[in-house]
Amino acid sequence: MKAITVKQPGGADQLQITEHAKPDPKDGELLIKVKASAVNRTDIINRENSMGYLDNPILGIEVAGTVEKVGAGVEIEVGTHVMGLVNGGGYAEYAVMPADRAMVIPEHLSFEEAAAIPEVFLTAYQTLFWIGQLRAYETVLIHAGGSGVGTAAIQLAKEIGQANVITTAGSEEKLDFCRSLRADIYKL
Repeated sequence: MKAITVKQPGGADQLQITEHAKPDPKDGELLIKVKASAVNRTDIINRENSMGYLDNPILGIEVAGTVEKVGAGVEIEVGTHVMGLVNGGGYAEYAVMPADRAMVIPEHLSFEEAAAIPEVFLTAYQTLFWIGQLRAYETVLIHAGGSGVGTAAIQLAKEIGQANVITTAGSEEKLDFCRSLRADIYKL
């Protein structure tokens, strides 16, 4: 299978297409035929610094695609469209995903839209509700409101938390986008 790896730490010019064996799911895992993968900060840091994803040389932590094969103990059916986080390997034709990280893609979302959801929305949700313990009708300050996690946090705080959202952003364009998400704006 084709996959994207890094020649040496550096810029996007260090990305290369390489051939790798198609992975095989273990117990509790899914084999995903990748239709889309997102580019996020984790991937950029790994590309620039060659930190790696444990033993996986293939970049990519977010994927959306179709379940092609399941390991023992998995209840998700082959053919299901899923999105989720992988332990590296997302920039490839196939990726292995722990089944407990798989989320069924709603019918109205494309694979490209779905691939952009897991990392930012899970990070925003964890920060707001698990760590921050945001309660209904509270006020929350979200810095970097124009970022991926920031925009996800604004939406989650408004929709789930019915929160009063105050946000900061670094440019007028980002502030305008935050306004479209119904956040109160303060430019720093």
